[in-house]
Amino acid sequence: MKWKLVSLFAALLFASVLLVQPAKATSYVNPNQVYTYERLTLDIKMLAKKYPGLVEYQSLGKSPYGREIWAVKLGKGDATVFYNASHHAREWLTTNIVMEMLDQYSEAYSRNAKFEGYDVRKVLNGTSIWFVPMVNPDGVTLQQKGLNAFPKSVHKKLIKMNGGSKNFKRWKANGQGIDLNRQYPANWNNLSKNSSVKSPAYKNFSGTKPLQTLETQKLTKFTYFEDPEITVSYHSSGRILFWYFNNKAQYLERDRKIAQAYGSMSRYSLVKPSKSPAGGGYKDWFIQTFNRPGLTPEISYHVGETNPPLSVFNEEWKRNRKAGLYIANEGKKLWEQKVIDANFNITTFQRVPLYNRPNTQHKTSMYLSPAYVKVTGIYNDYFRVSTSNGPKWIKKGQYIQGTYKKINTQLWLTEKTQLHRAPIAATAGTFINSQVVQAVKSYGDWYAIQTPNGEKWIKPHNEIVNYQPKDISKVISLTTLNDWYEYPIETKKKEKRITPQDVTSSKQWGQWYLIQTTEGQGWIKLIEE
Repeated sequence: MKWKLVSLFAALLFASVLLVQPAKATSYVNPNQVYTYERLTLDIKMLAKKYPGLVEYQSLGKSPYGREIWAVKLGKGDATVFYNASHHAREWLTTNIVMEMLDQYSEAYSRNAKFEGYDVRKVLNGTSIWFVPMVNPDGVTLQQKGLNAFPKSVHKKLIKMNGGSKNFKRWKANGQGIDLNRQYPANWNNLSKNSSVKSPAYKNFSGTKPLQTLETQKLTKFTYFEDPEITVSYHSSGRILFWYFNNKAQYLERDRKIAQAYGSMSRYSLVKPSKSPAGGGYKDWFIQTFNRPGLTPEISYHVGETNPPLSVFNEEWKRNRKAGLYIANEGKKLWEQKVIDANFNITTFQRVPLYNRPNTQHKTSMYLSPAYVKVTGIYNDYFRVSTSNGPKWIKKGQYIQGTYKKINTQLWLTEKTQLHRAPIAATAGTFINSQVVQAVKSYGDWYAIQTPNGEKWIKPHNEIVNYQPKDISKVISLTTLNDWYEYPIETKKKEKRITPQDVTSSKQWGQWYLIQTTEGQGWIKLIEE
C-alpha cells in the first residue's frame, strides 16, 4: 500500500511539473554549425514557409558563380532597417548571428511573447527588418569548402590569388579576388591609391573601380530601393563597433547615441572618430549617401586571418540577441519623424492598390476594396492606413473624409442631373433626366441612388427631398390671379399666372397641390387658415 501511495504521489508530482513547464520555443535554425550557402538557402525557405506574412524572401540576383544573393524581410511595418553579413568570406559566423535573429524573433512573434523585454509583435508590426545574411556566397563557399566547390577551370587562378596555397581558410575576398567591403564609392580613390594590394588577391584588393562587383552593385541598388533608416553591417573580429564616417554635424549626436546604446548592449568598444577615415566600406557609403546612422559591429575576439571558431557563437549571440529589435525601434522613430501624424477616417469608393511604402516603386499585389478606413499618417501624396497585413499606403484620390449615411428617401429631380461614381466631382459620368428616384445614401449634399447601371452618386440642384405625395380628388376655386409652378418648389415658377377658375387637384404634398386647369397642369401652394 505504501508503495502504491508513493507511486501515485510521484506520478502526480511529475504531471504537475509538466503542467508548469513553459512551451518550448520552436527553432528552425541551428547556428552552432559551419553555416554554408546551401544551409542558408534551405533555412530561409523554411522560415518563410513556417511564418507566412511575417517572413518573405527574394533574390537580389546571382553571384559571379551563380549563387543567389538572398534578401529576407522580417516584419510588417513601413519603417525599414537593414542588416547584412558576410561581406568577407572568412567572417561567415556573422551569417549565423543574423539567421538566429530571424529564427528567434519570428518564433517570439508567433507566440506573442516578449523577447529581452521587447514586445516583438509591436516592434515587427511597425517596422520591417531586412537581412542580406550572406553578401558574399562565393567567397564564403571557397573559404569553407575549398577548390572542390568551384570549376576546375578556375582552380589555378584561385590558387594564384591565394598566394600559391590550396588552403583557403584565410580567404576574405569574393570569388574574383576583390574585397567587397573596399568596393563602395566612399573615399574609394584614396583607399585604392594607398592600398599595397594592386591585383586580385585573397584580401584587400579594392578593384579597379568602385562598385565593380556584382555583389556590391546588387547591395547598393537594394539599399536605394528599400531606403532604410539605419543599417548594420556585421564583420569580424575584435569586438569593436565602427559608427563614424564624416558624419555631418547636425546628425553627429543622434548617431553617437545610437552607437553608444548598441555598444552598451553588445559590450563592443566604440571606435573613436577619425579625421580621415579609410572609407570604401558599406557603412561608410551609407552614412555619406543617406546621412543616416550606419554601424559596423566586429564580432568575436581577435582571431587573425581565419574565421572565428564556432565555440564563440553563444557569447556573440548573448551580446547581439536584442540588437535587431533595438535597431528596429530606433528606425521606427526616425521614420515617424518624416510622417505627418494623422487620426481620421476616410471612405474609399473604388478598389485601390496598396503600397508598402509611400512611393510607386513599392506597389504590392494587394488592393484595398471600397472601405471605411482609418488614416494614421500622411507622407506627400499618400495616406497610411491600417490593414490585416500591417500598415500600408494608398494614394490620395477618390475618397471622402468620414463616411456616408444610409437613408431610404425619395428624391424628385427637377432638372437633368449628372451621375458620379462617388460623391466627388472628379468622378462625373452620364446624366439622368428629371424623375423621381430612390436615394439610399447621403453625404453632405450628395445622394447615392439606384440606377440600371448600379449605384451612382448625384449632387442635384432644386431637388425635392422625401417626395411622398398623397392621391386626392378635390375641387379648388381660384378667385384671383395665382402663381403656379412646374414642380412643388419655389424656384420653378411658371412665367404665366393662372386665371380665376375652378380646378381639380389630384395630388397633395404638404401645402402643395397638383392641379389640372384649362391652361394645363401645374402646382399651386395654398396656405390653409
